[in-house]
Amino acid sequence: MVRRLRQRRSLWAAIAVGILAAPLLMGGATATPPEAGDLLPPPEPEPRETLPPDPSEIQARLALAQANAIADLAPEEFRGPVVAAANRFRLDPRILAAIITVETEWNPQAVGRHGERGLMQILPSTGEFLAREAGLAEYDLADSATNLTMGALYIASLLAEYGDLQTALAVYNGGPSAAEHAGTNLYARKVLRKYRASAERLADVFESAS
Repeated sequence: MVRRLRQRRSLWAAIAVGILAAPLLMGGATATPPEAGDLLPPPEPEPRETLPPDPSEIQARLALAQANAIADLAPEEFRGPVVAAANRFRLDPRILAAIITVETEWNPQAVGRHGERGLMQILPSTGEFLAREAGLAEYDLADSATNLTMGALYIASLLAEYGDLQTALAVYNGGPSAAEHAGTNLYARKVLRKYRASAERLADVFESAS
């Protein structure tokens, strides 16, 4: 019995020696504990680096760019309302700004010889029709925000009907009969000159906001 225990002890001792000698037999390499950093997962990226841009921030930057895009036409106090009215009806703010520049030069109290009122010189009869379309039970054409809303709705509907900005401008000023000679309409051409002014500068403004 004693002999068997000694044999087993010798066997386990041999195994232990073999385990300890294994690194030496494999080229002399010794096992080293891994560095503490190797056991840790890579650091998480900063949340700001992975989150998409805030839509409200994008919208604010776009609104600022649009306001800057009409700075050569509109006084500062009117830029925000013009941008808001244009965006409501998916218009380029410069269309509204150019119309107002030609119509009234930004005088909200202007009254035309045919009774046109406000910034965009809307006839009372046209205003009544537009108010119904916009769902306005009460309105005041001398109120700048209301006038801008109605004017934007009107030019947007004309663009949808005629499919051409020059024709829409001619009809805006002279009624449906003006569509026939829109190509030579002086009012439309004057507004378009204002609308197209500083095109290169405006392209830079919108590129900087993107």
